[in-house]
Amino acid sequence: MTELLERMMRRLLLMVFGVTVLVFTPSVSTAQTARPAPTDTIYEIILTDGSTLFGRVVEQDAERLVVVTASGTRVEVKRTQIERMRMTAGRAAGEAYWSSDPNLTRLLFTSTARPLPKGEGYISSFMLFFPFVAYGVTDRLTLAGGTPIIPEAIGKVLYFAPKYTVLQRPKADYAIGMLGFVVPESLEGGSAGIVYGVGTWGTPDRAITAGAGWGYFTNWSDASLSNNPVIVLGGEQRISRSVKLVTENWLPLSASSVFATGGVRFIGERITADLGIGGFGETGCCIPLVNFVYNFGGKAK
Repeated sequence: MTELLERMMRRLLLMVFGVTVLVFTPSVSTAQTARPAPTDTIYEIILTDGSTLFGRVVEQDAERLVVVTASGTRVEVKRTQIERMRMTAGRAAGEAYWSSDPNLTRLLFTSTARPLPKGEGYISSFMLFFPFVAYGVTDRLTLAGGTPIIPEAIGKVLYFAPKYTVLQRPKADYAIGMLGFVVPESLEGGSAGIVYGVGTWGTPDRAITAGAGWGYFTNWSDASLSNNPVIVLGGEQRISRSVKLVTENWLPLSASSVFATGGVRFIGERITADLGIGGFGETGCCIPLVNFVYNFGGKAK
């Protein structure tokens, strides 16, 4: 057990050291561990008559707000007209407002290097039968887990997926994590899964993700870690206010077969729906991929 943990830590630390050197080499003066605060915060303002405004608050006092919308229109709103308001993570696109993709921490299945902000979380249903609940414990540490919605497996099979984002830059994130499976009733008392390191480069609307993972198995009497990593390459491209193209591809170095996927993400304010398809290089298409995610928490005012 101790030997396995040492090997896992060595590999993850080497990966973290490598990406740290890569990030710090261009300029020591630009190295920061926190994202800069946005200069143009967009607010969602819901009025008592049921209408909604998106825009920047440019003036305010005890009685009113002045909001500039995406089209440049100045709107004065009395505070008595406001039901509630909150900061959003979206952006202005021409005269329209694009809400941020609320499912930035994952591709179709694979984790990106982005963390959930502290106090935010999500409930997801991968392939309908495999739910996940995730929560941002800190701005870097995300904890997730679940159990299959299958009568013979509910509570008998558990999966867990902690992730720690070791470094954040305005357009780059680097993380380490694991996806493990446990059968509590098993006499072996073991866990199996994968440990990984991953990086994501780009913006919320356009980014690439690359990482490597090693399979592991451990129980009370035995422990093993694969010497052959699986490489994961993925990408995201937003093409409209509510649609993003997503792909992720698994390349095991110990086998010739490649699992490639591609799909479409439909984006709402707090809900996303992923519809995709995947297939193995040797056997071809097709495996349908479905994922629904509801995000909760976040800042409200």
